[in-house]
Amino acid sequence: MKKSLLGAVTALLICGTTSVHAQLEPGSFSIQPKLGLASTSLTDMPALPVAEHIELDRTFFPGFLIGAECEYQLSDRFSLAAGLNYTAQGGKWKDYRRPEFEIKKTQIVLGYINVPVLANVYLFDGFALKAGVQVGFLTNANAQSTFVEKTGGLHEIEKNDESILSDCRRWDLSIPVGISYELSDELIIDARYHFGLSRVNKEKDEDGNTRNRSLFLTIGYRFQL
Repeated sequence: MKKSLLGAVTALLICGTTSVHAQLEPGSFSIQPKLGLASTSLTDMPALPVAEHIELDRTFFPGFLIGAECEYQLSDRFSLAAGLNYTAQGGKWKDYRRPEFEIKKTQIVLGYINVPVLANVYLFDGFALKAGVQVGFLTNANAQSTFVEKTGGLHEIEKNDESILSDCRRWDLSIPVGISYELSDELIIDARYHFGLSRVNKEKDEDGNTRNRSLFLTIGYRFQL
C-alpha cells in the first residue's frame, strides 16, 4: 500500500515537470483546504486470537483526512506552515472466512483533530520537502468487528462496536515528513508519512506500546491572501 501511494506521487511528479508555476513571493501568505486518503497502522499490534487455532493477521487500515493549512513564505526557498485537520486512522486485522462463518471488518478506529507545524524547503519550482511536528487530540476510539454465521443458506450478521476511549491517551505526538508538488498555481498534491512518538494505549503494556504510523496522500487548493 505504501509503495503504491508513493508510486502514484512519483508518476504525478513526472507528468507535471513541464508545467510552469509562479513562485510565491517572500512575505506572501496563503491558505490551503485539503482532503485525502491514508494507509495507517498501529505498531506492536499482535495477531488477534478469535478461537482455538484461529488468529487474524494484521493489515493496514484505510483512513482519510480533511482540513486546511496556512503557509507563510519566508524566502524563495523556505516557508512555514501550520494546519488544522481531522483524520480517521487506526489498525485493522485481515478477514477470516470459513464455509460456516466469517469474521470481517475487525479494526480499531481512531479519530484525531491534528495541529501540524512544518518547515518547507523548495528545491526547485513547485517541488518541496517538508518536516515538522504534529500534536493530535483524540476525539473517538472504537473497537469494531462483524461476525457472519452461515446456517442453512441463511446469513446471520452480528456487528460489534465498542468505545475504547477510556483506554487510550487523549493526545498524540508525531513527526511528519514528506513531499509536495504544485500541479498548477493553485492545485497541490502532498505525500506525508507520520512517525508516532507517543503510545496510543493509556497504560504501559509489557508486550509493547502501540503507536500510530500513517501515510497520507492529499490534494489541496491554495488561495493566496
